Amino acid sequence: MYLRTAHEVGLLVKDQRRKLGWTQADLANRLGVGRLWVVQLEQGKDTAQIGLVLRALNELRIPMQVDLSTDPYSQPRSSDFIDLDMIIQEAAKPYGS
Repeated sequence: MYLRTAHEVGLLVKDQRRKLGWTQADLANRLGVGRLWVVQLEQGKDTAQIGLVLRALNELRIPMQVDLSTDPYSQPRSSDFIDLDMIIQEAAKPYGS
């Protein structure tokens, strides 16, 4: 899953909180913040403190992993594709030709 916006992080937090059966007040109490902060996080407030956001993700048991080996914004190269037509043509040739 790629998270690209504060709104997407907020939706993830809201979904996981609900799956755990917690209210916004429950999460706020666990984080030591007011319920309004949780509301704003779930609505995708761009200025939420990153430290608190990371604490919230940890509290909600949402693992964070960064994979720098791939770039989700890059355009696929032609070498990234398999040419099925070529494979079929090669398979149709008589053996040894």
